[in-house]
Amino acid sequence: MALKATSVRLDDETLKRVGQMAEAMDRPRAWLMAQAIKQSDKLIMEVSRHKLEVHACNRLILTDDNLRK
Repeated sequence: MALKATSVRLDDETLKRVGQMAEAMDRPRAWLMAQAIKQSDKLIMEVSRHKLEVHACNRLILTDDNLRK
């Protein structure tokens, strides 16, 4: 997959922290930020999946409660 360049605006403290983490991992800052985005995407997808499961369970519970009345 071809990589494309982009830019991101960070405050001084965040940029310093990203630089420190990247240095500690012996990786470029761009790699570290890309990994963070990928992990955030996975987390968002997981939360969305759980929300759908909760919604489905709530519908079943409401339906079951209505049947008992």
